Amino acid sequence: MKKKILLFTLSSIMGAVVLMSNGGGAVNGGNGIRNGAKGITQTCAQAGCHTGTLAAIPGIRVDSVGGVEVTSYVAGMTYTVTVTGSHPTNTKFGFQLAAVSGTGTAQVQAGSFAATGLPAQTAKRTSSSLEIMEHSSVITGTGTPATLSKSFVWTAPTSTTLTDVKFYLAVNAVNGNGVADAGDAAENLTITLPRQIPSTEVADIANNATVIAYPNPTTGILNINASAWTNATVNVYDIAGRNVASVQTNSVTGAATINTDNWASGVYNVVVSNETGRKAIQVVKQ
Repeated sequence: MKKKILLFTLSSIMGAVVLMSNGGGAVNGGNGIRNGAKGITQTCAQAGCHTGTLAAIPGIRVDSVGGVEVTSYVAGMTYTVTVTGSHPTNTKFGFQLAAVSGTGTAQVQAGSFAATGLPAQTAKRTSSSLEIMEHSSVITGTGTPATLSKSFVWTAPTSTTLTDVKFYLAVNAVNGNGVADAGDAAENLTITLPRQIPSTEVADIANNATVIAYPNPTTGILNINASAWTNATVNVYDIAGRNVASVQTNSVTGAATINTDNWASGVYNVVVSNETGRKAIQVVKQ
């Protein structure tokens, strides 16, 4: 009877050691990528790990300078990537973040996370040739309900090849009792950031095709004259890379009009494109 008790005690201790090994991050604990990047299907929500009846609620936000949220990126530009998580009852958190391009097992690192100036209880590590940002110790959430929030500096890829960047995030919300499957919760999230084509990059494409925007500067209706661009799409991007307008040119005249009344004052990139190429110009909204 004593042997059985001893065996049970030893197995319980070993189980606790395995569970606590991820307290400093999955990569640090020898468990590698758990956020879905690189085609890896293992997650933190595994039997014996962090499963529960309520999911952690993950979030990813990418901001340009000045805290303006973006939905696309400019090659080589630096952004702030903020990961969040919340849970109605659990107050302790862990996370894992990666930025990649490509698909499946062929995914590669996209851009680079800064290794210095990291927020408390976080670390930059490497797994499967990817930069992994993760917790370095269990994080206590703030507020009610408890919330995780950590921000990182990320520089976008410098390549001008048209490619998307995918951010993979895993968030764990745990109750800290060290017991497997006892009310912990884990959830993954993936977002995609397409690359923005700035006017400086595309201005030399299709140089023989003229695009005129007037009045420029504009205060209201912006007229697009693109006579050589019939059946083309006109996309307008603000300085943060957000698409603020998208219209089609007239199939015969190549003309289009855009109402700028709701635009903030500033510089905008107007990109006209069809199957033959692209042309971009800048306009100013006063």
